[in-house]
Amino acid sequence: MGADAVLVNTAIAIASDPVRMAQAFKKAIEPAGKRRDIGLGEKQWTASATSPLTAFFPVRRKSD
Repeated sequence: MGADAVLVNTAIAIASDPVRMAQAFKKAIEPAGKRRDIGLGEKQWTASATSPLTAFFPVRRKSD
């Protein structure tokens, strides 16, 4: 058994409501399983904006 399992077991064992604590841990790890099923995005070697910056910064024109 790994260290994570020992820590989770201890938290559940000493909880005032062990059933609810176990359910909370189950709900906490469910998203990780869904992420694993979906898969990670493509690796990129450089950063790139996901939204156009023009939506956040208004373009100001020089007045003559």
